[in-house]
Amino acid sequence: MSTANPPSAPFIPTSRLLTQDFFPGDHAASHGCPHIKPFKKSADIVANYQILVRYSLHYKNRHALGVLTSSKDKKRPRNSEDSVPNGKAIQQLPTPACLTCDTILGRIHACLHCVFVGCWKGEHSQKHSKDSGHTFSMEVSRCGLYCNHCKDFIYDRDFEGVYNSELIRTSEIISMVQEPGQKRPRYLKWHAGNKEAAAIKSGTKLKPCQGLRGLRNMGSTCFMNVILQCFIHNPLLRSYFLSDQHSSKRCEVKADCMGCEMDQLFTQFYSGVKAPYGPCSFLHTMWMSSSDLAGYAQQDAHEFFISALNQIHAKSPSAKLHHCNCVIHKTFAGLLQSDVTCMNCANVTTAFDPILDISLDLRPTKRSKSNGNKVRGGNDEKNEGPNSLADCLDRYTHPEKLGTNEYNCSKCGKNGQDATKQLSIKVVPPVLSFQLKRFEHSMGASKIETKIKFPAQLDMTQYTAAARKLKKNKLSALQKANGVSGPESSGNGIIGSTASSMSMNNGLLDPIPTYVYNLFAVINHQGKMDTGHYTAFAKHRGEWFSLDDHKVSLASQKEVLDSKAYMLFYVKQTLDYDFANALKD
Repeated sequence: MSTANPPSAPFIPTSRLLTQDFFPGDHAASHGCPHIKPFKKSADIVANYQILVRYSLHYKNRHALGVLTSSKDKKRPRNSEDSVPNGKAIQQLPTPACLTCDTILGRIHACLHCVFVGCWKGEHSQKHSKDSGHTFSMEVSRCGLYCNHCKDFIYDRDFEGVYNSELIRTSEIISMVQEPGQKRPRYLKWHAGNKEAAAIKSGTKLKPCQGLRGLRNMGSTCFMNVILQCFIHNPLLRSYFLSDQHSSKRCEVKADCMGCEMDQLFTQFYSGVKAPYGPCSFLHTMWMSSSDLAGYAQQDAHEFFISALNQIHAKSPSAKLHHCNCVIHKTFAGLLQSDVTCMNCANVTTAFDPILDISLDLRPTKRSKSNGNKVRGGNDEKNEGPNSLADCLDRYTHPEKLGTNEYNCSKCGKNGQDATKQLSIKVVPPVLSFQLKRFEHSMGASKIETKIKFPAQLDMTQYTAAARKLKKNKLSALQKANGVSGPESSGNGIIGSTASSMSMNNGLLDPIPTYVYNLFAVINHQGKMDTGHYTAFAKHRGEWFSLDDHKVSLASQKEVLDSKAYMLFYVKQTLDYDFANALKD
C-alpha cells in the first residue's frame, strides 16, 4: 500500500488570518486570551501550530495513511499494527515523546516558539515555559492551545480555523489513500468579504424558538407528526427549503404540490411562533395524493415516510425517471449492489438497485440453544443480550445461499445451479434512513420488542462495495507478502476466518471519513401494533429534544440511545461529492 500524492496545502499567510477574512476589523471577538494578539502579528506561531496539527492528525490516522512510526525506545517491539500490508512505508513519523524523560504518556505538549516537546505529568513542559519564557504550547493528542500566563487552555478563532482546515485536508488524503480511484470535487472554503460580512451581521437575527415547535395531533396523526419533525431537522432538507429553492409563491404546480407543503411547513417552524402547529394542509394534500393514507385510522410511520418522499419527488420540477436531481434523490437516494456468485464456476453477476432507505430484519434477544441454524451477525456467539444496528447490517450484507431453482448461470450454462448472493452499498446517500422491522404480518400481526443498540456516530465503510473490494485487494497483497498460499476466499464470496483475522489485525478496514455518519433523528413506537403511539427525538443546534406531538422537551443523548427505535436517521459527516457524478463513477 502506498499513500497518494495529495495536493500541497498552503500554510496560513502572514499577511491575512482567518479572522480578518471573515469579519474584517472585528479582532476583539477572535480570541479570548489577551496574551496571544501580539504574537499573531508575525503569524509565526500560527504556522507552527499548523505544522503540529498536521503532524498530530497524521499520527492519529497513521494506519489509514499507511505510515510507519519510529520510537526512541529500541526495546519497544514493533507491533503488527504499526506496519502496512506490503511491509513498506512512505515515511516515518516519530512517536510524540518528552525530550527530557522519553515518556510517551502524561499529556505531551509541544512548544509553539521552539522545538521543545515535554510531558505535563512530569512538569517538564511547565519547566521549559518558565525557564525559556515561552508562552504557548500545543497538547499533541487533542491539539489544544495552552497559555502559560493564563494557566489554561484557550480558544482562538484563527487557531480553530487552522485546526478545521487541517482536519478537512487529512480526511481528503485518507479518502484518496483508501479509495485511490474515486473522483471527488475538492472542498473549497468560502470567506465573506467586507460587503458580505456586513450583510450577514445586519441581516442575521438568532431566535431561540426557530426550528423547534410542537405539532398538534389531529386524530391519530402521530405517525405523520414524527416524520414531519424528522424532515424539519434534516440538515439537507432544511438548507434546501429555507434557501427558497422551492417557493410556494412561484411554484407552477397548481394543486396538491407536496413541495409547496414542505415550504409552508418550514415557514411555520421558522416564523418565531411558539404555539404548536396543526399541519392540516399537509395532511389534506397527502390524502389527495395517496388514497391509502386517507382517513383517521392509525398508519405506519415508515409507509407515510416513503409515500411523502415519492409525492415530493413526483411534483418536483426536476423530477426524472433516471438520475433524478430533485431534493429527495439528492438527500436520500443511494445505490445497492447485489453480487450473485456461481458455486460451480465462480462467475459473479452484478446488479444495481436504487434505494431511498434500508429496512433491516430483527431477531429476538433470546434464542433456543437447540436451534442449529444460527443467525449471522456480530453477536452470533451470544444467545442472549441486546441486538445492535451493526449486527443487523452484518446480516443484511452477509452472503446468503440461494435455492437450487433460484439461479441460472450464464457462464457455465447450468440451470438450477447453487449460488450465493451478497448485498453491499455502491453509493451511500447523504442521509441514511433505517427502518427496523418491528411489525410482523406472517403469522398474525405482532410486534418485535427487541431493543436495538445504535450509535450516535456510524461508520458505514465495511458495508460499501468499494471498501469490500479494497479489503480483498489488501488481503491478497498481505497473503502474498506473508507467503500464504491458496485462494483468498472459500469460493462463495466469504473470506475465511484466518483471512478475516489477518484483516482485523492489520487495520484493513480503517474508517473512511466519507462513510462516517452522525445521528440526528430517531422515531419510536410505544404500545401495541394497532393502538400504539409514535414519538421522536431530534437534534437541534447541538441539543437533543423529545418530540411527542405538541410536547417538546429537552432530552439527553443517553435517553435517545436507550430508546427502542423504529426508524433511524443519519447524516454524512462529510459531504464531498455530488450524487449524479457518483452514479456515473
